[in-house]
Amino acid sequence: METKHAIIFDNQYVLSRIKENNISKNLKIIQELKQIAPLLSDVELLQLYNKSISIHQGKIQGNGNFLENNILVGMLDLNNIPYKKQVTINKSGIIVGFNEKKVKCYHIIDFVIGENIEIGKSITKYKVISCKTTCRERWTQDDWSYTFIPKLYILLTISDDYPPSTRFREDIQRKIITCVPKRKDDRIYKLNFENLIEELEQL
Repeated sequence: METKHAIIFDNQYVLSRIKENNISKNLKIIQELKQIAPLLSDVELLQLYNKSISIHQGKIQGNGNFLENNILVGMLDLNNIPYKKQVTINKSGIIVGFNEKKVKCYHIIDFVIGENIEIGKSITKYKVISCKTTCRERWTQDDWSYTFIPKLYILLTISDDYPPSTRFREDIQRKIITCVPKRKDDRIYKLNFENLIEELEQL
C-alpha cells in the first residue's frame, strides 16, 4: 500500500490513476450489463454502453433546442413579446453581437427581452431568460448576472434540480420558473410556465 510521502503527483502518476479508474468503471459497467445481455462480449457491452450515453446526451441537447426554439419562441411570438436569441455580451455587460462567438465574447445569453435590443447597449436595460433543460451546476454559467444585473433574470427549466433559493439569491429581479417543482420547494416565487408572460409584461 502506498504511503502519503511515497506518492509523487506527477503526470505519470495522475495518468496511471485515471487509467486504473477507467478500467475499474468499465468492469462495473460490464458486470451490470451482463445481467441483461449475457450473450454479448465485453467489447460489445462497452460499445453498447457508450452508444447509449451518446444517444442520451443527444436527447438532452435535443430537449434543450426544442424548449428554446419551439416552446419558448412560440410563447413569446403568440404574446407579441419582443426578443432576440443568442445575444453576445462582453466583459462589461455590453451587447456585442447576436448568435456570434467572438474573441471578446464573455457570454451568450439565450433570450433577451425588450424593445430596441442593439449592439452597444448594456444588458442591464433588458430582461433575460436563461433556458436550462437540467440545471445541476450549469446555472452558475450565468454568474455574470450578479455583476450586470438585468431588469429581470429568469432561470427557465423543465427539471427539479434548480438551485436553492438562497444560493440562487432569488428576489424580485431573480426568479426560477419550472414545470417540475421540487417536493420541498423553497422558492419565494413559485412560478410555472403559465406565469412567464405575466412576469415579462410587468415593468
